[in-house]
Parts: sequence; structure tokens; C-alpha cells
Amino acid sequence: RIQILFEQMSLLYKECARIIDLVQKGKGSVKSLCLNTRNKAKTKVYAIVFNTLKNYKTLQKIAGEAQLEQSSFLFVCLYELLYRGSLKTGGSVKATLLQLHDTLVKLKNEYHEECAFKRPPLYLRINTLKTSSQPSGVVRELELTLPGVTFTGDPHVNFLLRFPPDTNFSTCPVYREGRGIIQDKASCLPAVVLAPPAHSVVLDACAAPGNKTLHLAALMNNTGQVFAVEKDLHRYRRLQGNVTHYGARNITCVHADFLQLDPKEYHHVTHLLVDPSCSGSGMVTQRVTHGDTPPARIAALANLQVTILRKALSFPSATRVVYSTCSLHEDENEHVVRKVLEEEKGEWRLERALPDWHRRGHPDTFEGANKCVRCCPEADQTNGFFLACFVRDLKGTEHPMKEKPRFKFHNILSVYHVSQRYKIKYHYKYPYKFHHRGF
Repeated sequence: RIQILFEQMSLLYKECARIIDLVQKGKGSVKSLCLNTRNKAKTKVYAIVFNTLKNYKTLQKIAGEAQLEQSSFLFVCLYELLYRGSLKTGGSVKATLLQLHDTLVKLKNEYHEECAFKRPPLYLRINTLKTSSQPSGVVRELELTLPGVTFTGDPHVNFLLRFPPDTNFSTCPVYREGRGIIQDKASCLPAVVLAPPAHSVVLDACAAPGNKTLHLAALMNNTGQVFAVEKDLHRYRRLQGNVTHYGARNITCVHADFLQLDPKEYHHVTHLLVDPSCSGSGMVTQRVTHGDTPPARIAALANLQVTILRKALSFPSATRVVYSTCSLHEDENEHVVRKVLEEEKGEWRLERALPDWHRRGHPDTFEGANKCVRCCPEADQTNGFFLACFVRDLKGTEHPMKEKPRFKFHNILSVYHVSQRYKIKYHYKYPYKFHHRGF
């Protein structure tokens, strides 16, 4: 039985090493590769792979100092021995590591702090859609329900609190009741920069799961109208659930591809938020679980981002558009902004976003890149992020949409038919086929 166990664990370690190699080559994420593994112990595989990658730099340093031949299989065994306290496999690898056990432990203690994976702080945004504009009551409740946890207010984003990265909100009433939203600081910046006034009409082009959309609704004090567009059905349903849970009454969820929308049907939209799909290279945990994004993938994403941003700038009454990504790559950030600006022929210009923010766009990419904003995970204690704010230059020109389009009769029939069939409460102010409030 012991020999069988050793053989099974050896196969488990080999499968973990195979997945780590694929992640490092950009062949998939930890989650997707572990879900597709043939090994029945998927949970164990995921835990070992994730934690080995999390401590990868430390394990590399230990193996180098101990003059061991580096491989993913060795790193898996080192993690099991040094971090979990047991190595359930036989053979020469186990014998070698046990001989060097005391040396390896000393090396781990020496290099762990230096090379350890450092998580940014955890941020909680007070949800003013469900609370008053004064956060003092929520702060007092958090102090009572999270004893011993030290937290502070953020200097750049109102109602944003900063907590230690290991804070557990699972039993906290503020979080469970939707009066607080876990949202990274960098993710809050697009809504702050877009800054739609109360009673504005706003469109979020790639909305799910909805944290930025909800922030927009809060900044508008639940007035006006926010169209939250999402193409993927599963993410759209999650968006609907979040809109309801967090108490937003001015958000209309739209299950559609943003690129297929007719801008003329949204003639009243003045502010747009564009946060399209990206490589996610700035996400701290994703940098552990996804490895490096292949150049071909980055190029494809950049082309899509340019197309989406062009579409946003084509909305007839748009006066302000914020473009953002959680990527560190210039190809998805400054180069996208540069390409779009070159085609706009002066109709749109960049505004210097967050003037007091110290980290700007890379100046060697194009003139005016310093008007963009960047966040660095290590220095700014957030996820990596990029942001640019486009402002329409309306000087000496007529308003792009003087007259509103006529009310279309077939849209009335579509809304009536769907509402009768599914008993959905619709928003009738504007004549669109598939717009309804999240529920």
C-alpha cells in the first residue's frame, strides 16, 4: 500500500510539473489547465501548482544555491518538503532532498522574505448606493466586526478603505449585505476620472462583473442612466445579480456585443467607460497563475482594443471617454491610444487624468503620453493598471446630435412582447429592444 501511494503521489507531482511548464509557456491559466487534467485529484493539483508558482522565485533561489538541477518537478518536490513538511514520493529526488534537508531549510528561511510573492493591500469601497454619504457609521461597524484589523482611508478615492491583504470579510455584515464592495484601488480610478455629473447618461462598454459600473452609479447618486453592456451570457447574469445586490436603480443591463450597437440609438449618451478584454498582465495573482502572454495574443488583443475604443468615440453625443486596462504592455496601452488619436484628426484630445498622480504613461511612446496614468503593483500597492481620458473638442462646432431620432414602432412591440412573456420590468424612457433593469 505504501509503494502504491508513493507511485500515485509521484504521478501527481509529475502532472503538477507538466501544468507549471504549460503555464510558464503561456499555454493556459492554472485554473483552466487544472480543470482539464486527467488526474482525479483536481483540487490537490490546483493547490500544489498555485502554491509552487506563488513561491517560484524562492524555490529557484534555493535550488540555485544548493546546486540542484532546476526543473518544475524539482520545484514541486521542494515546495512539498519545505512548505508542507512532507514529500510523498520515492526515488533519487527524495533521497537527495532529504540529505540536504537542513541546508534547504536554512536557505528557505534566508530567501523567503526577499523573494516571497507580495500581495497588494485589500481595498473595500463603501457602497453609498446602500449607505448614507457619511461613511463614519460603516467605519465604526467595521471596527467592531473586524477586531484587531487596522485599516485606513485612501487619499485618492473617496469612500475607499485599505486593509491588510489577508483580511477575511466572509463573516463581515458590511460586505455580506452589499454595503461594502471589495474593489482594487486601480479599478476605482476609471470612474473617478470619467466623473459623470448627476443625471448624466453613461455607457459602460464591457461592464461585467460590474464594480466600475456600480461605482459610476454611486458617483451619480443613483440618478440619470447607466447602460451596462455585456456580451457573454454567464457574465451578464452575474452583472445583473450584482446590480440588484448592491442597490443600483439607475443601471440598465444590456446583453449585447458593444461592437454591434448602433451609436445613433444611444444619441443621449455623453460619457463612456471602455475597459475591454486584455492580457491581465497587471493583475498580481494572474501574474502567478497565467504566466507570460504570448506576443501573438497581445497583438490580437490590441487590435480588438483599438476597434472598441474607435467605436466608443463614434457615439454622436459623447463628450468624455475613459479607456483603461489591467495590462502592463505598451501594445495594449499607449500604442492603442496613439493609433486612435492619429485617426481622430483633432476631434478628440487627451486630458491629463488625475493631475496629482505621480506615475504617468511612458513618454517615449508618443507625444502626450504623460497625460495617461499608470499603476505599478510593487510601488503603488495596487494591481498594474493603465488609464487614458479622451475629451471631445466642441469649440466652434455644432453639437453632434441636434435632433433625436424618431420613436420606432417595432421597438415598442419588441419591448411589449418580451415583457409579457418573461414578466420583466422595462425602462420605457428610451425606445430600445432589449434594455431592462438588472434583476
